[in-house]
Amino acid sequence: MPRIALLIEYIGNNFHGSQAQNNQRTVQGDLEQALLIYLKTKTTVIFSGRTDAGVHASGQVAHIDVPSNIDLHKFIWAINGILKNDVALRKVQFVDNSFHARYSAIERSYVYRILNARQRSPLLRKTHFFISAPLDIAKMEVSSQKLIGCHDFKAFKSSNSDTSTSICTINSIKLINLHEECLEVIVKADHFVYNMMRIIVGSLIEIGLNKLEPATIDKAIINGNRDCLGPTAPAWGLELQAVKYPPQYNLFC
Repeated sequence: MPRIALLIEYIGNNFHGSQAQNNQRTVQGDLEQALLIYLKTKTTVIFSGRTDAGVHASGQVAHIDVPSNIDLHKFIWAINGILKNDVALRKVQFVDNSFHARYSAIERSYVYRILNARQRSPLLRKTHFFISAPLDIAKMEVSSQKLIGCHDFKAFKSSNSDTSTSICTINSIKLINLHEECLEVIVKADHFVYNMMRIIVGSLIEIGLNKLEPATIDKAIINGNRDCLGPTAPAWGLELQAVKYPPQYNLFC
């Protein structure tokens, strides 16, 4: 059966996450319903990884197996015509059957957006976490660099996380001050444990507010104690930005 890779974008506010759940609206549920309407057969969508309720994506990747060769131009227009306006396919591509959206991925990139201003913004309320108190961004940046490399991120996952390994390799962390009031935290890693990105950001914010010391990051990595870190930042500031695959797949070029 031919395999197709999908590049998917969605606003997460109205979804109960990406993964299918009973009696809840999910990205997988919407996509599989659209595929059923167009292909006239049940099709399973395999994601690069799940995103939580409220989390956005501009670079989510998935794959599907289709019954026969199809016209990709007609396919993407038809599926986007069926989907609601908060989710869409950005690109589609035939791939080798060895490609797996989850297991072939070698790096995932997330961005977390913060509005650090005196007053809230109605325009940014669904995409940015509003912090009214001043943040020490330099202190946050120094602290973030302690996370780069291969570590056990047991302290940076929620208690209801699955049993997959908490050993992750963070390749880079950047704090980008786009202008006076907007801050982006961009993290690239081989994989992320459940809520890892949001706990990292929540802890960096506490450091920026001088409620935690930078040394807390070192202690958390060593002792694996979730309780010593900051709260989990809210979902609406987080976006899955990109998923990287080996060059042999030449994905979405």
